[in-house]
Parts: sequence; C-alpha cells; structure tokens
Amino acid sequence: MDLKRGGWAREVDAELRPSQGSVPSGLVGTLYRNGAGNHLSDYIIDGDGLVSAVTFEPGGTVRVRSRYVRTPSYQASLTARGADGPPLRLGGANAVGGRLRNLLKPPAAQANTSVTMIDGRLLALWEADLPWELDPDTLKTLGRCDLDGVLDRSGPLGSPLGSPYSAHPCRDPATAELWNFGCVYGPRPRLEIYRSGHGGRTEHLRSIRLPRRYMVHDFAMTATHLVFCLGPVILDLAAMLSGRLPTFEAMRWHRDEPTRILLVPRTGGPFRVVETDPWFQWHFAGAYDDGSDIVFDLVRFRSWTVMHEAISSIGHLTDPACLPVGRLWRHRVGASGKVEAHQVHSLPLEWPTIDPRRATTAHRNVYGAAAGDVTAGVAFTTVARYDTETGEADTHDYGPGHLVGEPLFVRRDPDVLDDDQGWLLACESHIASGRTNIAVFDARSVADGPVCTLPVPESLGYTFHGQWVA
Repeated sequence: MDLKRGGWAREVDAELRPSQGSVPSGLVGTLYRNGAGNHLSDYIIDGDGLVSAVTFEPGGTVRVRSRYVRTPSYQASLTARGADGPPLRLGGANAVGGRLRNLLKPPAAQANTSVTMIDGRLLALWEADLPWELDPDTLKTLGRCDLDGVLDRSGPLGSPLGSPYSAHPCRDPATAELWNFGCVYGPRPRLEIYRSGHGGRTEHLRSIRLPRRYMVHDFAMTATHLVFCLGPVILDLAAMLSGRLPTFEAMRWHRDEPTRILLVPRTGGPFRVVETDPWFQWHFAGAYDDGSDIVFDLVRFRSWTVMHEAISSIGHLTDPACLPVGRLWRHRVGASGKVEAHQVHSLPLEWPTIDPRRATTAHRNVYGAAAGDVTAGVAFTTVARYDTETGEADTHDYGPGHLVGEPLFVRRDPDVLDDDQGWLLACESHIASGRTNIAVFDARSVADGPVCTLPVPESLGYTFHGQWVA
C-alpha cells in the first residue's frame, strides 16, 4: 500500500500460503473487498476501485485475485498516470485546469467503497453512482448496472452519473431482503428507498424529501424500521457546482443544528423525525427493536470538521495529532421520542461490524478496527471486539507501522447463533513495505492473535468495505 499521491497497487492472481498458523477447517467461501487501489489526490478516499476476492477452498487452499473496476475514472487515471493532479474531478480534489474545467461537473465515479451480491451478481458500490457489475469469479468489469431498469442511468438533472445507490445496503437474514437507499442532491434533495427481494428483483419503494442536502453515508435496519441519522453536515451545492470547491470541501458543519434521527417504517406509512444533540458518523454497527424502542449502535465523532481534517491527507493515517476520535455509542429512541445515548468504550474505533445473522435483531458483540496506542503515530493498528453488555474490549494490536481494516465475522456453524462462534477476517497492511496480509482470528479470543496469516504478494490497496460469500 503506497501511501502517497500517485501510488498504484498492481493487480494480482496467486495462491496464498500461511506464514503463521493454518487455515481453519471448514472456512470455505470468498472474502470480497473493495477500496482505493491508487491515490489520485491527497484525500484518502480519492482512488479507483480495486476489488479483491480471497477464496478459501475445501481442503485449505486459498487463492487471491484483484482487479480494478474499469470505470471512466480508472481509464483516465491510467492514461494520465504520473501527471501533476487528477485528470477528472474527484470527491476531494478538483481536476487540473482551474474552475472552468470543474464547472457543473460531478465527481468522477470510482466504484471504490464496497461490494454486495444480489442474486449471484457481484456489484462494486460507490454512493453517488449506479453499481458496477463484475464477474464474481474473474472480477472482469461487466459495466454499470441499473438493477433491471429500476435505477436511472442518466441520473438526476442529466448528470453523467446514474441514480445514486448507497455503498451500504442492509440485508435482513429473516426475509432474505436487501434494502438500500440513494441520496439525491439538487434543487429538491431526497432519499430514494430500494428493496431487493428473494430472486434479485429490485423495487423502488418511496422517496422522502429532505429539508437540507445532508451527507448520508450509511443507515441501519430493524425488523420494522429503517434508521437514518441526519447529522448537520450540509452540502454547499453552489460552491461545488461553480467549480470552486470539490465535494468534500463543500460539506459544511452546522454545529448549532441538531442531528435528526429519521425512522422509516418498512411497511410504509408516515415516518418519524426525532431531534437530538449534533454529531457526525460514517457507519452504523447494527440496530434492533426492543419492544416499542429502537436501539442502534454507531461510531460517533464530535463533528464533521474533525473527520474532514483526518481524511484530507493520506499522511494523516500516520499522524497521531490527526487521529479521528470516533467512539462506539449506543442509542435508544423511545416511542415518545426520548433519546438515550451512552458511549460503549473509550477506545477510538471505525469500520464497526456485527455477526450478519444478527442484523435487524439484538446483538452483543461489535467488531471493528481500533486505535491502540494513540501516541504511536498510526490511526488503526488494532483488531477489536467490543462487548456492549459489559463494556469490555478484546483486542489485538499490531503496533506502529501497521494498519488494519474492517473485520468481517464469518460463522463457524450456521446452526449455532452464538455471536462469537466464528472467525474474524481482516486485511492488515504494513505501511512501509506496502505488504497486505489476510488475517484470520477466532472471534471468541481476539487478544490471542490471528490463528492464520496469509501474506499477499501485492498490495490490495486501502480497502474500505467487503462481504463474505459462503
């Protein structure tokens, strides 16, 4: 992983052999990951999507393949490789050429945030565009996917980007439904709600008009409701469309405004809005119904200003002064609209996940990438499990010079629903060498360290999110 502008991870196709431990018996399936394979500006999020597939075969053989998503951004970046500045407008940086070059242009689609599987179709996701479909085996780019005509290929206002489809869908294991949303900016900002049922058929369910152009990155889902937290981060559309500021610099923190919790019934009908203290968050861990209360966990930051400073430079990944200080919080919204909230643990955390079989129902354990020694000079060096009942943390810290990503829970026995009966799979990178390791942990004893480490011969880039497909 080359932490400098212009750095590129090479595509890879290889068999992996453990450098430590052995592949657990019964671990069979594919870990798909997506992230920035190159770095086209100083912003951490500005990179073309590099999707990887780590396949655990019966008998313990493991193979890895990675390929860039062949978006127009990737093609332009390849042609302009080595140029002084991005050839297209990005989320965190304008294209070279001044304001006129960026006038009325949205950020180039990079398909770099996450992946999901809908009825056997592998989709690379980036929240301001249509999904990009890939061959699940070869990772060959098949093209932009409008989900059988449900999404508008031209996008709002004639944008060259298609209808927004979030990088964070929620899957209900009880109904086998996949829910998602798209956040539309423009004269009439709104949320578009989608549902994909068994067999892959996707429906557009409803539009919800928003009073402001909120940044909405993620949502959570219970058995009865969709949960959105509209923090007071508002897009200055005029500053962005004029070409003066890239999108992320045009996001403004309105510290005197509340966070609005939007609760949308899954069966339709009126939604509720509950106002509470302001905060910013990227990611939810999970949500569930507790009688008439709705409970959800998320990583909460003091403000967008703090987070924007952290992501505005790749160098901030190794600067303790710029460590993003998100913490895991639990929130409870009562039928009366009363909001109760408390911090689960004081250790800085991001990329929270749970056992996917617990999605929409009560969960105890939350997994994530945490900061160990906050003075060590690297943002996230630690794989962590948080017990939301006791408040205790079970952690393994790789130490300075390493960076860990989102850990994903993989069940050990599909018929046993104990939260911790399984493995955690995480990408761990050595920053100086650019080496990526696939680490497998026993989810019951993270502090014991990985039970298996699989070195990858090439970097898999700075991966953001992924999915395990059994």
